[in-house]
Amino acid sequence: MHGHAPVTPPRRPGPSAGVIAVRVIICALMVLTCGFLAWIGMLRIAIMRRGGLDWALFWAQLVLNIACLATLEQRLADHWISNVGMAGLLLQMAAVTAYYLVVDIRHHQPSPAFPPYGQGYEAGYGQGHAPYGYGYPASAMAVPQPVPLPQSTPLPQPPPVPPQAAPRIEQVRAELDELSDLLRKDPKNPREGGR
Repeated sequence: MHGHAPVTPPRRPGPSAGVIAVRVIICALMVLTCGFLAWIGMLRIAIMRRGGLDWALFWAQLVLNIACLATLEQRLADHWISNVGMAGLLLQMAAVTAYYLVVDIRHHQPSPAFPPYGQGYEAGYGQGHAPYGYGYPASAMAVPQPVPLPQSTPLPQPPPVPPQAAPRIEQVRAELDELSDLLRKDPKNPREGGR
């Protein structure tokens, strides 16, 4: 009710229509061809990210795709090898489509407004606001101010202690003293040299 309202970060724009269209077309090609063109998704990732690992994955997937296609020859049609080749193509289709979607979505995500935990704050990063939250210095955090209570409001008083409570406390204290004396005299007590 009182105090500062939490600041909501500005809404980040999503991927453009062109990026989504390319994503849909490549996924459709991989699925509709039952894995025959699964190498297209890996090629797109390798071109997009330009990493050595991505190119190695593309070439390995292309070789595996060709090997699975080679088992689908007419002379092997009644042999179990053609079934293994087709299963390999279907597995490639599912795996490469999932991998392509995960990598493409992560690649096209906008950078966060604040750096991840432990990387610090750089000048000019984000929207010009100082970061706040766990892991940042207290000077950057907004400290909520306490709301003063009106002076006319009386503070609640504790309920009065009934007069019979004091003798009951004394009775319990006496019973505890008696019990501790009995324990000290017990021959099984290890402090008195029992066992």
